[in-house]
Amino acid sequence: MPPSGGLAASPGNADAAAATATPRSEQESGLSVVAASQQAGAGAVVAGFGLIAVGAVGGWLIWRSGASAAKIQPEDTTGVFLTLLVFAAAVERILEPFSRWLPGRAAEAALSRTVTDVNSRVDGPTEVDREAVAVATAKVARAKANRTIVAWGLASGLATVASSAGGFYVLHAVAGADWNGVAVWVDAVVTGVMVGSGTKPLHDLITRAQNGTPSP
Repeated sequence: MPPSGGLAASPGNADAAAATATPRSEQESGLSVVAASQQAGAGAVVAGFGLIAVGAVGGWLIWRSGASAAKIQPEDTTGVFLTLLVFAAAVERILEPFSRWLPGRAAEAALSRTVTDVNSRVDGPTEVDREAVAVATAKVARAKANRTIVAWGLASGLATVASSAGGFYVLHAVAGADWNGVAVWVDAVVTGVMVGSGTKPLHDLITRAQNGTPSP
């Protein structure tokens, strides 16, 4: 136990305390949609797919009304990949200002308060204190998973609408302008989910680039 009698000596608690002081984008790094879906609550999963469904309806309405732009047809698969990359980057940047309203802030604040309270005890943490920190840490993990799923649904729904409005459909772009294997609005949903699934890895990449180790 450290001289202060605090909780910082425990690796798990130290990680928990550090997590609350870490920016959101760094906390979520490495938590994929698949991994998050195994930890997220049913409400978050329903919300995520609900947002995709809303985007699908929006994409269908745009296609049905004839307001869709002409199909974007890159010359090769490299062009398709680059278009997807730019598309995902644009969606990620658009959603960034709204991230503060996604689930998880309250759980992180509660963990921070719990760790602070425990570390302030002169006689050191008790088993009850350690249990409280463990419970708060588990809630943060669940909240992060919920946030990842909701953010994925929001990004996918927005990208679906943008795909339908902008005329970029990944399956048609790869297969060719004359390909009609699936309806255009279905392709918009596929494109939206692909873009929505790619915003998080891209976000992590951008964050690492922005927070790169400064030169000595």
